[in-house]
Amino acid sequence: MDIDSFLRDRQSRRRFFASSGVSIAAGPAMFLAACSDDDAAPTVRKEAEAADVEILNGVLDLELMAVAGYKTGAAQLRGEALQIGKLFIEQEQEHADELASAIKDAGGTPNRAKSSYDFPELRSQRDALRFAVELENTAVAAYIDALPKFTSTDLRGTASAILTTEAEHLSVLLGVLGRPAAARAFVTGEAA
Repeated sequence: MDIDSFLRDRQSRRRFFASSGVSIAAGPAMFLAACSDDDAAPTVRKEAEAADVEILNGVLDLELMAVAGYKTGAAQLRGEALQIGKLFIEQEQEHADELASAIKDAGGTPNRAKSSYDFPELRSQRDALRFAVELENTAVAAYIDALPKFTSTDLRGTASAILTTEAEHLSVLLGVLGRPAAARAFVTGEAA
């Protein structure tokens, strides 16, 4: 699959991310979000933690995929773009480590990176940067979706901090591509 076809076809992106094992929990977490006070029955708290772990593993999958995606794209990057890519690899790995720690703290088992991902062929620096924009847009959308589902205010804080960084990454990447770094008043994770 070439990068232009991939980026133009919204269904291809959805299939890609679905086949990459990226998912965000929905149903039970919405119900349990209202049950997060300290007086909640132990069973309800355990169910809430389990829902949080499922959501955390969903965004962890995205972070692990982003690390792999940036590493793959780095082969096409040069100069300042390469330095930015290396910084973003480190930051995405820090996000993954923080999420894995939160999953363990909630009594869960963090997902591991896949042995390989079905990334589109990146033939140029522009392809790699455009793919990174797509990864960041997907992460932004996933964190926006996940935020209200967390039952823990601490997890909402962590997710908000990561969401902010993903939006910063998106802005920097757009700037490197010569596009407006803040083209819209609201970052939604939509394809640009």
